[in-house]
Amino acid sequence: MALISLQEINLAFSGKFIFNCLNLQLELRERIALLGRNGAGKTTLMKVMSGQQQVDDGKVIVQKGIQVVHLPQEVSVDITGTVFDIVLSGLGERAELLSRHHHLAHRLQTEQTPELLKQLDTLQDKLNYTDSWNVNNQVEEVITKMKLDPDSDFTRLSGGQKRRALLARVLVLKPEVLLLDEPTNHLDIDSMLWLEGFLINYPGTVFFVTHDRMFMTQIATRIIELDRGKIFSWSCDYKTFLERKLAALDIEEARVGHFDKKLAKEEIWIRKGIKARRCRNEGRIKALELLREEKKAQRKVVGRVRMRAQKVAPSGHRVVKISQLSFGYGEKYLVDNLTTQIM
Repeated sequence: MALISLQEINLAFSGKFIFNCLNLQLELRERIALLGRNGAGKTTLMKVMSGQQQVDDGKVIVQKGIQVVHLPQEVSVDITGTVFDIVLSGLGERAELLSRHHHLAHRLQTEQTPELLKQLDTLQDKLNYTDSWNVNNQVEEVITKMKLDPDSDFTRLSGGQKRRALLARVLVLKPEVLLLDEPTNHLDIDSMLWLEGFLINYPGTVFFVTHDRMFMTQIATRIIELDRGKIFSWSCDYKTFLERKLAALDIEEARVGHFDKKLAKEEIWIRKGIKARRCRNEGRIKALELLREEKKAQRKVVGRVRMRAQKVAPSGHRVVKISQLSFGYGEKYLVDNLTTQIM
């Protein structure tokens, strides 16, 4: 049984169809990359699967008892607490115990009283009983791999750091279905390579959107494309997908061209002696009406972009000159002593 099944889904905003009889199934341990042009509805599709967006028609079937977690691109302004607390949130009783232990251990660095030591012993017993130490190790590992300070105030982080903290949170949760919207944004090479390994060995299903083609090539076991309100599935790697997609577009363009020629021919036929035509061939007239309806219902392929880059000599004008530039947050440098120029 599929973990998530979308059946004949329809959804429109302001009269414009986003999904048109869309069908999709997510199976266990798949790693699915979702492609589509900007505005095609990729984020909306994730919201439908996570229950954040209702559909106009069709069925959204989620297997009973499974957890579906969505990492959006936007960072909510309502999130507060330390990085450690944010990453832990969602783990129930174990999260509360680990959070209390973390903050208590932090206090003991500056004040060691019998009362605090007694509280720590009690907490450790509960953590042992609930087998929470393994979770604590996972939390610390993910925070380290995301290159974050567990004691940092979330509200004081940069936008990229906040996004990494939220990514760490969904990874620690380990839901059966993980929906990731641009997970590699704001990651450096080391963190990205670690994330690749984590997702390749992930025991659940991963459904993700990314503009990083190398990341997608490494991770995806299936590629699906959202095009004109429908899903097209390709069980292949990204390079093979591009080849098959190009061939499919050529076939579609040829079919549409043949259809348009046939419609034009029938329009010319009906205009020549329309009264006589109606008496002699009602069937052909009805066929023409069906062709007109089909043409009206067609959704055109958005044009393919072709670009050619040319080598040119430097203009001689300096656009930007940077000398010994450094920038960062706290003790963490994002740019350190950069000197460059753009001509």
